[in-house]
Amino acid sequence: MRPQWLIDLHEDFPGSALVAAALDDALIVEPHDSMMGRWPVVQDGRTVVGYGTMPTMMGLRRVARLGEAVFDDYAALRCSFYYRHVYDLLGRTAFLVPFSAVPDLPLRRMFDSDQVFIRSDTNYKLFPAGVHAIAELGRWLEIYDQHRDALVVVSEVVTFEREYRCFCRDGRFFCGSSYPVEPYLPVPEHVRGFAESVAARLLVHGANMVTVDVGVGPDGVLRLVELGGVNSWGIYGSDVADFIAAMEAEALARADM
Repeated sequence: MRPQWLIDLHEDFPGSALVAAALDDALIVEPHDSMMGRWPVVQDGRTVVGYGTMPTMMGLRRVARLGEAVFDDYAALRCSFYYRHVYDLLGRTAFLVPFSAVPDLPLRRMFDSDQVFIRSDTNYKLFPAGVHAIAELGRWLEIYDQHRDALVVVSEVVTFEREYRCFCRDGRFFCGSSYPVEPYLPVPEHVRGFAESVAARLLVHGANMVTVDVGVGPDGVLRLVELGGVNSWGIYGSDVADFIAAMEAEALARADM
């Protein structure tokens, strides 16, 4: 029997609508029910797969039996975890510091630049990631001061001419496309190979289902943008059938463990 899908449809997450449209019997998780912890009834013994926004998937992951629908290990998807295994593939200088420490850093001297890139340690973005002029950073830091105890990534600014999202299972690419701007393009073979080399490093640490976002610089150099999971990451122009097949294969494999 095919796995049962639990889909969180959300206007800010178009990937869930694409997947739901390709399935015959997906169960829809309504936003209010997700907030209240009410989940669709799944037939006893049926394997489940979840797909939707990160808040809903994190809530689902905590539910007995239904939590098996979520493959993502959100702790392992923190930069503070995976950077140690793939830092050389970032292709840029990056530091992890408390948010509250950023105003005291000698950023111009550290990066020999008037700009800096800052993002949250987690993929559950506490604030928008982006490039900032160092001279104007003070006001932005004040706006998000409620996150002063959180870890952030501070890095040099690099330019990407194109970015690709690569979904990998057991260290092997199974679908992907360029992102986030249309038209979505297929992933070139050399980008697939780079993504697989990244995914293989995380495989030995238990992360066998990951997205690898790869940036291509003006010089053609490939750099790791970030790592993510599969249950709450957009598929953009990926082949929906390939995505569904890999997710269902993973669910069935875990059910047999």
